Amino acid sequence: MSPGDEAAAELDKRARLPSALRMEKGLEDGDPQRAGAEAGVRGGATGLPPLAGVQRELLGAHFLLLSRLLRRGARVDYSGFEPQNLAERRLVLTLFRIEEGRVSELATILGNDVAQVSRALANMRAAGLAGRKRQREPYTLTPEGLRLGARLDEVALRREEELARGFHLQEMFELAGLLSNLLTRATAILAEEAALARDSGGADGRQDHAPVAEIHSRLQPAVLNLATIIARTSTLSFKRLAGLSQYEWRLLANIASHPAISFMELVAMLDSDKAQVSRALEGMASSGLLERTGGRGRQAVRFTLTPEGHERHEIMRADALRRNAVMLEDLKPSQGRRLRAYVERLIANAVGMVERPR
Repeated sequence: MSPGDEAAAELDKRARLPSALRMEKGLEDGDPQRAGAEAGVRGGATGLPPLAGVQRELLGAHFLLLSRLLRRGARVDYSGFEPQNLAERRLVLTLFRIEEGRVSELATILGNDVAQVSRALANMRAAGLAGRKRQREPYTLTPEGLRLGARLDEVALRREEELARGFHLQEMFELAGLLSNLLTRATAILAEEAALARDSGGADGRQDHAPVAEIHSRLQPAVLNLATIIARTSTLSFKRLAGLSQYEWRLLANIASHPAISFMELVAMLDSDKAQVSRALEGMASSGLLERTGGRGRQAVRFTLTPEGHERHEIMRADALRRNAVMLEDLKPSQGRRLRAYVERLIANAVGMVERPR
């Protein structure tokens, strides 16, 4: 049995997420209050609990979780460097590695839309970090941008070593191939969803760039690219089918899995800003998707889905499972099991990166 198969077999014997990401066992036993309290006490570590409900089954949800962990660690590791904006920093690193790129090419490599990349490049031009000779010509880094790219790349290489810790050479080789397959499938799914959004009159449904062949030589850019594409696809799909955002889907999934959950427990489970959670809950409550029970105060008030909320949740759940199956349809069952095991190990390494003493 290969190391990857051994890891997959071990994964089948334990919970879906590594122990570093589990909340206190009360959550698994159906006691969200105890789990939420523990999350509040632990706060300063990752603060990230297990994925809730159907999210545990979705590979895309695991990549989004991995992406959030990587971004959290990056905020600390890249502190003191400019730019602090994630898209601009990724553009500096990308141009440092590939030397030049047009807007559409860079958008595909990063998984972002053209408009976002154009805005980031405009900011980089204003800061003297990047430029191009004329319209439609590829962008390159300026001498100042190259110096910044070299410093950022030193940090990126160290983070790559941490993320890949414990992986054997053959596992890295297979993981690279699996990620390439997933990126191809995810890009195709995004194109299909964008076409559906256009047909239904969705303003954000444009397919603004064609796929460009990009061989990712590092894990983190590939993971962030894939997570961005998955998030964009789910945003379009959920908006079209249920009129809700990907963030509101996460709220629905958590409330559906843990009825009568408190505000602070939701904040801990989503690893999110209190104000953002509050705004989303207010909007969903006013739309008749959830109801409040209990007394005054954030700890006392609890949230439960209404019949309409359950209906929307089921629509989104079915769509998420469908897209998950499409993304994995090129893989054999054994490859899928090894891929899931690899992702679990990457998540565990990313947790270590967040918790690493600075």
